[in-house]
Amino acid sequence: MRLSPVTAAMLATLLGSPLAAADRASVETVGEWTVERRAGQPAAPSCRMTRTEKDAQGEIAFLVIVSLDRGGLTLAVADRNWDFPAGERFAVPMLLDGRPAGTTLIWTGDGQILRTALPESIVPSLLGARALALRFADGDRPVAVPDLAAAVAALRRCAAGSTSEPTVAAEPPLPPRARMAAYTVGLALQGVLRTCGMAATDAQREAVEAKMAALRPEMAPYEEAMRGQITKSRGFTCPPPDKEAEFQEALRRFIALNPDEFTSAIDRQAEAAPGASSKKP
Repeated sequence: MRLSPVTAAMLATLLGSPLAAADRASVETVGEWTVERRAGQPAAPSCRMTRTEKDAQGEIAFLVIVSLDRGGLTLAVADRNWDFPAGERFAVPMLLDGRPAGTTLIWTGDGQILRTALPESIVPSLLGARALALRFADGDRPVAVPDLAAAVAALRRCAAGSTSEPTVAAEPPLPPRARMAAYTVGLALQGVLRTCGMAATDAQREAVEAKMAALRPEMAPYEEAMRGQITKSRGFTCPPPDKEAEFQEALRRFIALNPDEFTSAIDRQAEAAPGASSKKP
């Protein structure tokens, strides 16, 4: 049972999601947009607004982020089915109500994300448009931006330091990465031990339960997301016979090592895996 992809999937989701943005505070909600303010990082845009689309399983499938940087708007669009080379630049026309916006935008790719700075000349037309799409060689990709003008107005209020709603306190920082990784793998081990009839002594099973009980209080707010990622990456699948030794080694390490040592061990295992690839899907 290869456990490192489970850990990687969980960290990619949690550490790349709003849960990880402990330096941000939600200041206003406009329709489906959430406006946030960043604190303590003067070099970065201080305010942004985000709209997400989820699939039938509740997973984020599409994401739009608009931010204010030195007074100008920056647009980022992410689709989990994309895979752009990091740092590569693309000319992608924007369509407003089915017509070209007038300027072919230059976007920077990064895996599933495209980013561009919006010229001030097209902003009025963008805010007044009812439909937005990006034109690729294989077809147009609609981008739903309901209530865009009202949301951008809220974004500008955020940047000016005023909002129509009281500031919400920022979420507390995430637990340390090593403890989150260990707990996620522990959830996978628990699931396999309970459903797959894997060989394990009573002492081993009790040791796993005791470790999980010690970590659970700080992990409770994130457990549902962790379980979702384990299921998505097939971490609860019963190991085939040829993976029995890997499972037993993972079980031994989880019991014997503290979270920092355990996470270092599975990171080294992932790095040493033959044919390992960092390419995004």
